[in-house]
Amino acid sequence: MNLGYDIMDTDDKRLEFLNIIHFLAQFNFSAVLSCTSQAEFLVMSAVKNSENLRDSEVYGISQIAESLHVSSPAVSRTITALENKGYVERYVDKFRRRSTLVRLTPLGEEVLSGERESLLRMVGHVAERMGEEKIEQFLSLSNELLFNIQQEIKVNNI
Repeated sequence: MNLGYDIMDTDDKRLEFLNIIHFLAQFNFSAVLSCTSQAEFLVMSAVKNSENLRDSEVYGISQIAESLHVSSPAVSRTITALENKGYVERYVDKFRRRSTLVRLTPLGEEVLSGERESLLRMVGHVAERMGEEKIEQFLSLSNELLFNIQQEIKVNNI
């Protein structure tokens, strides 16, 4: 019975849900960045995060790839591009000579800081439109969604 307004059935809602997830997964924020691609920004951020680890923890290309859920060759290619721009440098771990680690150069630190400011400014505008309460709800629901997707992947060996 139609009461004059459209009521989405469960399948339609689930398809809309998948479309939104797909859009968010495809969202490329490179347009906001001025000096790096999205991949370069993400790798530089992972390198920066790795610099906060203890010296005893090795954090090389494979760990960066794992943290970003991408392949090691993809990270290695991105690091090569970042090296060519002077944003990162590779070095041999003094404790584990077979490990190659990556660190930001002073120029890389400066560029990453500027790119982060640009992204945070854009996200700030979105947050202002939505309101802090909705942003908090979104984050809470997103974390719950992520947990449940990870559980589904684990249960079904996807």
